[in-house]
Amino acid sequence: MYGIIGWKNAGKTSLMERLVAEIARRGFSVSTIKHVHHDVDLDQPGKDSYRHRAAGAHEVILASAHRFALMAEHRGPEPDLGAVLARLSPVDLVLVEGYKRDDHAKIEVFRAQAGHALIQPGDPTVQAVATDAGLAGLSVPVLDLNDTAAVADFVLRQVGLTPRDTAAPKPDFDTVAIVDWSARSAPSPARPSRDAIWIGVCRNDEVVAAYHRTRAQAEQALVDLIAAERAAGRRLLIGFDFPFGYPRGFAARLTGTPHAPAIWAWFAARITDGPDNSNNRFRVAADMNLGLGGPGPFWGRPDSAALDGLSARRTADYAALGLAERREVETLVRGASPVWKLYTTGSVGSQTLIGLPMIHRFAQRPDVAVWPFEPVTAAPVVIAEVYPSLIAPAVRASGDAIPDRAQVTLLARALWRLARTGRMASMMQVPDVAREEGWILGAGHQDALLGALQ
Repeated sequence: MYGIIGWKNAGKTSLMERLVAEIARRGFSVSTIKHVHHDVDLDQPGKDSYRHRAAGAHEVILASAHRFALMAEHRGPEPDLGAVLARLSPVDLVLVEGYKRDDHAKIEVFRAQAGHALIQPGDPTVQAVATDAGLAGLSVPVLDLNDTAAVADFVLRQVGLTPRDTAAPKPDFDTVAIVDWSARSAPSPARPSRDAIWIGVCRNDEVVAAYHRTRAQAEQALVDLIAAERAAGRRLLIGFDFPFGYPRGFAARLTGTPHAPAIWAWFAARITDGPDNSNNRFRVAADMNLGLGGPGPFWGRPDSAALDGLSARRTADYAALGLAERREVETLVRGASPVWKLYTTGSVGSQTLIGLPMIHRFAQRPDVAVWPFEPVTAAPVVIAEVYPSLIAPAVRASGDAIPDRAQVTLLARALWRLARTGRMASMMQVPDVAREEGWILGAGHQDALLGALQ
């Protein structure tokens, strides 16, 4: 058993949800207990089960095809945690939300904006603090609240659950979707065109491509795709053609924590992206440059978007800024533009600014894991960064007048074939720097991708 405590609005329930999904993905069975201070009644007057209780039944069970619920009337003092635990079936781990005054080991969830003081300094049962704030001087480890894997690692070590072999099952997907993203500031033309959003979906070696004029429409299409694949019991891989992270050191400079998911959340809180594709990406980039001492690291803008802090051309001295111009993975692929570039040909930086808030939204779902930042072996839906130019020879050979359409359909088919034959596992073995910077799925494996299309 391990506890999660914190004051109201600290984020306890959100962390509990993510921990359950993360620990279950690692092969452990998990149950949860949540303590509430108000009266709980899952039943309603007029229902048969309510009538049973009203008549004096001590316990009532509601049973259906997929679950049952036991309601017990204790009609006396509130049962202690031990009595509640005794009701549970055996599992590897029970996570307890609340019961902050009990003497079991706990993690405190702390968010400065919630406006409460830390519990930990006066509570020896608190073994760590999970926070999105920069805390120093504590006598216990300080964990990144947004790094679910790290919090799970800590809990599992504390309770003595050793890692299970997550490498044995082969990455295997029933469906692969590839998304060619766009940072347009207005809807794409009504007639399908290049430099817009295309989604290619491969299942059973058959591929279909869909064109979307706005990011809002494309995101909804992906939400619908996830729902359909989950309902059908199919495992889904979704690849997006923009970076999921920045060169080492940027995340810590921007958010205070050295993990890419913290950047996603930071962007999601600041970037606006309307249903007509109107957005404030250049303004946010300019503000980041100014916050980092400028000029740079971001650069590139249209003449109509003259902003203090954002130059139209590359003027940044990356060495002086203490940042690399490119991520490590981009040393393995030819032609990849730096993530700092926001305008004109190859401006993947704008796609990243606009795309990462969406990745943040998907990452909040318990059925989604984002590679390589989270364990993906057991995740029903995996999201990964891809680079369609890895299959550029096949795209050119296709003769498609819209290269974007050819890219998503061909790459979806290549990855589907590799996944179905167990050859994707080697692509998912990446260096440690990928945890911070992200990584391109298939980088260094161009021959395998092209070979899968033969």
